[in-house]
Amino acid sequence: MRLSVARLFAYWLDVVMAAAVLIGFQALLYAVTGGFPFAHLKYGYQIMLWVWATISLPVWICFTGCEMRWRQTAGKRLLGLRVTAVGGSGLRFRQALTRTFVKLLPWEATHVILLYPEPWWQGAVDTGREWLIIIPNAMMIIYIAILLAGRGKRALHDYIAGTEVVAR
Repeated sequence: MRLSVARLFAYWLDVVMAAAVLIGFQALLYAVTGGFPFAHLKYGYQIMLWVWATISLPVWICFTGCEMRWRQTAGKRLLGLRVTAVGGSGLRFRQALTRTFVKLLPWEATHVILLYPEPWWQGAVDTGREWLIIIPNAMMIIYIAILLAGRGKRALHDYIAGTEVVAR
């Protein structure tokens, strides 16, 4: 499997596994508490803070921690990939955090666009800001183009963090 395809698939696996765990946790919380806190979240900033605390923060911790400690996430491990600093050494905390920040920036931008100042599903059909969803989608296209141009070894977040991904 080409390195670029393996990386995209590893990322997809990581996102699916994280979603299964975190959404499962939220569903369990909802069932156990009879709807808390979901029934009380009315404003976009409240929902955004909840999403950040229960979805984004755990994913950030997982990506940063796994790549710093083991040089791979679960998806990378399944596909035999490792992330290293350019030159082959382990990642420093700043590199791992920078990689995670840049990698998840389109995802976080989507949260802001969909939830702030009010969630799309609570507002009028045409709020005038629907076009903003183009931004994270364009970012993802740029990220993938850079990954493919670098033959999978380095993506945008690797260039910025001084890292690369190699097959074991």
